[in-house]
Amino acid sequence: MKSLILKAFLILTASFFFEASKTFAQTPTKVEYRGQKQSSFTWGNTPEKSFLSFKSWKEESDIRDKVPDWEKIIRERDHREMVGRVYQCKGACRVDRGESFFNSSYRSALYEGDEVQTVADSYAWIFLFDGTMVRLSPQSSITFNELNIGIKENFINARINAGNVLWLSRQEALFEERNLRETDVLFFPYSEYKSIPVTDKKPYIEDDLFELLAPANTYVNQYKALNEKILENNKRTKNKPTYAYLVMPNVTLMGMSPSVEMVVLLGGKSYFKRRSPELLGHQKNEDNDFDMQFQLRGFENKTLNSLQEDLWLSVDEKGRNYSEAEDTNWLGMGEFMTKRIPSIMLGREIFLNRYSEFAFREKYDPLKLASIDGYRLWGKLKSEEGEKKADLEERLDFLKEYFRRIETSNLLASSRFKERLAERGETVAATEYGNYFFIKALNIYYKYGEALSKKSDDKETGEVLNSTTKTLWKKMHGIR
Repeated sequence: MKSLILKAFLILTASFFFEASKTFAQTPTKVEYRGQKQSSFTWGNTPEKSFLSFKSWKEESDIRDKVPDWEKIIRERDHREMVGRVYQCKGACRVDRGESFFNSSYRSALYEGDEVQTVADSYAWIFLFDGTMVRLSPQSSITFNELNIGIKENFINARINAGNVLWLSRQEALFEERNLRETDVLFFPYSEYKSIPVTDKKPYIEDDLFELLAPANTYVNQYKALNEKILENNKRTKNKPTYAYLVMPNVTLMGMSPSVEMVVLLGGKSYFKRRSPELLGHQKNEDNDFDMQFQLRGFENKTLNSLQEDLWLSVDEKGRNYSEAEDTNWLGMGEFMTKRIPSIMLGREIFLNRYSEFAFREKYDPLKLASIDGYRLWGKLKSEEGEKKADLEERLDFLKEYFRRIETSNLLASSRFKERLAERGETVAATEYGNYFFIKALNIYYKYGEALSKKSDDKETGEVLNSTTKTLWKKMHGIR
């Protein structure tokens, strides 16, 4: 009896692979993306009972016979492209991927669908392959839905789930060279060694002692190094922009190469502010003056509102109305922490040169982009008059409709839930904006300034003595 069962099982197995081979033979040349597994089965999640069922196999086989490209469709659907890497993390920066999670660190890879959370009093800077830098304040969360490489522009879709998130798209404009100390010193020293500022030490010259009293040019030199790196990378990027589609629970922001700070308070209002090139510290450059828009919620609301620069706006918890934010004192304090960040920007340029060559090519071979780099090539974001809509343009149209509907449904469900709780005499407090978003970074900024002041008084404004720095010199002269 056992031998008959084993024989029947072997016949069924052979039949399965024979039918599968016939189906594979009908498909066109299979494109294998870099990092993609050979098997299309998710073995860890495949139920043994249904996998060994002849009835289930027969039903799936009949369906696959009608769709010759079934394997290609499944493999591309399940393929996750890498969107960027963690540049720096202070504290615990958790990455949720599928049913598992891990604590990220310097250069941790981030893929489509990953959610990054800053747990408790933690901060993070994230580098995306198009050159965008994303900063997460404590108790913040963002999900990177997709990064699409296009022919003329790139495309990013992300959802800001909660907290305070700064989104800085890369601009090819240079920065003004200022001798003002950096504000986001919480991340000192940087894991990327080449981005660390080099202290400017003045030589001791007896004929020009007043020169020693002048401030050091440490920060000016850092800006000069940053501008040199930007000019070098501009030869590679060739002014190729990125269209960002940023979703918040009650409002969606969209535009070409935006720089915007967003605050999402769960169950409450959302705030956002688009930063001008002047506020970012760029030299004036009118070539990259892109328009930015935002869309409120509502099943029938398709209106896109223009977003002006340097103005905090607030959206109510239902996502139906917006207005100029009234009390921006706390928001301004949090905004100050990223006012001058040349070292972060220099690290961005270093990462761009190291990881992002594939995102800025003049000509693309779709097969090479897939097999060597692991990315699908998308079309243009805007088709010419009379042309059929490109896939990237159709993708944007779909996202506008999808997120407007799904986020509106989420808000309605949340509102009904609050009403039911109110009927029972219970309430759910909405998240409020507080100094927990920036207080740790602000304290370290002031402590760093005090330490820098003492260091300047002792060393940088005068001669650096051997008795303070040279251990061997101290021993030779009997100094302990």
